[in-house]
Amino acid sequence: MQEQPNISKTELRNSMRSVLKAMSQSQRRSCSMKACKRLSELDAFDRALVVMLYMPLPDELDLTSAAIRCFQTAKNVCVPYVDWRREDMYAVEATTFDDEQMELDERGLRRPRKGRPIPVSTIDLIVVPGLAFDTQGNRLGRGGGFYDRFLERLSRRTTRVGICFDEQIVQSVPRDAHDAAMDQVVTDRRTTTGPARLRMRPKH
Repeated sequence: MQEQPNISKTELRNSMRSVLKAMSQSQRRSCSMKACKRLSELDAFDRALVVMLYMPLPDELDLTSAAIRCFQTAKNVCVPYVDWRREDMYAVEATTFDDEQMELDERGLRRPRKGRPIPVSTIDLIVVPGLAFDTQGNRLGRGGGFYDRFLERLSRRTTRVGICFDEQIVQSVPRDAHDAAMDQVVTDRRTTTGPARLRMRPKH
């Protein structure tokens, strides 16, 4: 666990980018598969019919093996479609993670060439990337606020799972009032449950 007393968000982002840059491709690949295995073992993952994953950046944990598990178990998968002009993102269906069925948006993020919109009310579980997480479920994003705004629109019954390499777990993430917390955080070495998971949520 990284220690960072009285560190700012900017300082922590810079620190975590250095941590990610130092990881080898083989380390990323191995740790990604271990984290995806832990993700697939969650009760919330097992129960979910609609799962929202993300299309990883080169330094992010790769969710391909989790996507394959979803396809094998007949889950519906959706991924983000970012509208950079409106500074917003939406969920669109992904039936494969194959590169041939993907395109790059204006900022180099992968997205399905043909993906129908998925209503946020139908998403049972969302897997959220981040530059850092703590064991209380707090998340540090890349600074755009896209996920924080999107998470506000989700149903209270939707399980929010942060995922990262274990090197990205820190003692405490600096947070603002609008920052969304995760129900659980999964890494290649552990699964933690945050206070957000303890609150009662309606079944429907």
